Amino acid sequence: MSNEDSRDHNSKDAENDARSPEQKSPEVKSPDAKSPVEKSPDEKSPGEKSPGEKSQTSHSEDTRDEDDSRDHDEDFNFDVTIGDICSKGFGIGMWHDLKRRAPHYLSDWTDIFYGKVLAAIFYMFFTSIAPAITFSVLLESGTEDDNGTPAIGTVEVLLSTAISGGIFSIFGGQPLCILGVTGPVSIFTVAVFNISKAIGINFLPFYAWTQIWAAIMHVLLASFNMCQLIAWVTRYSCETFGVLIALIYLYTGLDGIQMQFDRELDAALLSLWLSLGTFFLANRLSRATDWVVFTPMIRELISDYGATISIIFFSFVPYMSPEARNTDVETLDVPTSFQTTSDRGWFVNLGDISAGGVFAAIIPGFILTVLFFFDHNVSSLLCQSADLGLKKGSAYHWDFFVVGITVLITGLLGIPPTNGLIPQAPLHSKALTVTEKYTDSSGQTRERILHVYEQRASNFFQALLIGVMLSAPFLTVISYIPRSTLDGLFLYMGVESFPGNQFAERLSLLVTQSELRKSDHAFLEKLTWPRLRNFTLFQALCCVIIFAITFTEAAMIFPLLIASLVILRKLAFPRFFTQEELNSVDTSLHACADEDDEGEDDGMESSYHGKPKSAQAKADIQGVDIKRNGDSIEMKSLPQPANRASSIGAIQIPPQRTV
Repeated sequence: MSNEDSRDHNSKDAENDARSPEQKSPEVKSPDAKSPVEKSPDEKSPGEKSPGEKSQTSHSEDTRDEDDSRDHDEDFNFDVTIGDICSKGFGIGMWHDLKRRAPHYLSDWTDIFYGKVLAAIFYMFFTSIAPAITFSVLLESGTEDDNGTPAIGTVEVLLSTAISGGIFSIFGGQPLCILGVTGPVSIFTVAVFNISKAIGINFLPFYAWTQIWAAIMHVLLASFNMCQLIAWVTRYSCETFGVLIALIYLYTGLDGIQMQFDRELDAALLSLWLSLGTFFLANRLSRATDWVVFTPMIRELISDYGATISIIFFSFVPYMSPEARNTDVETLDVPTSFQTTSDRGWFVNLGDISAGGVFAAIIPGFILTVLFFFDHNVSSLLCQSADLGLKKGSAYHWDFFVVGITVLITGLLGIPPTNGLIPQAPLHSKALTVTEKYTDSSGQTRERILHVYEQRASNFFQALLIGVMLSAPFLTVISYIPRSTLDGLFLYMGVESFPGNQFAERLSLLVTQSELRKSDHAFLEKLTWPRLRNFTLFQALCCVIIFAITFTEAAMIFPLLIASLVILRKLAFPRFFTQEELNSVDTSLHACADEDDEGEDDGMESSYHGKPKSAQAKADIQGVDIKRNGDSIEMKSLPQPANRASSIGAIQIPPQRTV
């Protein structure tokens, strides 16, 4: 038996041990219990079976779920080879994805009536539209022709975000992944424009054919199950890319702030205040759950809407007094009607380019495919990482196929292509997560995940709201938003990308006093400090090099450099680090539990391939005893042991590791 199979077997045994004797028997006439703290939305789905029917079919359903889970594990084996993938059969990956997600499709649309879902809609709307508008400014300046007319602007970027997001929320497999125009796509688009200008080819037809070729490659990769290669993607490449995107956001925000000082001093200072105020208020409000004032429900609402409140408030600040209104604060430059920036038709003339130009577009099409293969799948990985304990399963192959279709549509329209956003995709999952705090044996306050609302409404409606913004009245409203507030939002999103990123944590350890270095992860135990320091410094060097290249003429090749991180990790690192060291510092995001978290609770619901604990096991966490009487549930407080804070069920939580 392989190590991975052994872990899965042990996880299953642990779950069975956690069940009460009544739950171990398939003949028991009691429903599959959920957490006494909060029920899963799936319990309220229309057409759901009664508790008695559930219990009678639980054994066969469990077997079927475990079979699907084993298929998922087989797909994401780090040692998988291209030969193994090709032997699967044409389209088999997409078929399994559809079979896994189809039973949940109805509940994706019906289990939406929760406060966090509504909060996530507005949160994602602002965190999606703000980068879209800001990157459109970069695209406007980077795609100007000799007459100073840009080929791509705000309307094109917003339209691309709305269309792609709407299509993906309806037809995609994993709706938690948010699609949009990214910083890397903006850099890539400007690079394609410069190349087309250098070789004398019309940009829009060349750009369109680039996306058409990329769409074909997307469909082929998905059809031949190549998304299984993301099994090679570990925390090393994921978190390096995550820090890279965070740096791009931070740079964009800081660059926008310094550009305001090209204006009059009064306007520059007010813009600086708006930027820093937006960042600070969003940061403080998002941590409202740590406050002691108000009720828990109010604190949670404030936390959920923190970024939205901050943007709205500081967008009104410049209009609150006559003095502020007379200050020349830069606002967003958007058209007042729904039309293309260059006043062209909406569909690109694909014949307005030579045959050589059509085939030359294969090269940037391949680079775009490499970028999306990594960028989208990493976004998808991060928004459904094992830490969240999601229940409805993944759909990597089908999702990449759907992204290919959206790339084809954006190509025909001559607008930027979209893929999974970082950090918006993981932030979306975070916004839908229900958590609680507890104290471990060392007295540290920690947080565990109780549930994530897996549904499609928040993704769909945030895309719909962005589409609504393309109407004339709302374009006028957008034109009143100070650009500096978006700079502050960029700073906020960049900073919010670091918590939970182990690479960012190890970077902070580099400058931490040696006696005070602490971590909840095992790398401080299993690696000597020089080894851990060297690993982190090399990772930082790779990140800085790729970040620097995005500012050069070679910016278009940076997706290839990102992909090279995966190859570097798989082929080179095992020669310099032992397997135990790699398992502790560079774990897979696909596993149900990380190597360094085995035998401890990392704050998520304990699960075996997405199957929740029994009710009593969860109740043990809460310190209550559950007794069933028909459809009613009686809960009674249990006596708390002296070391209650250090145990979750029968699993001990070790104190923080120190060096």
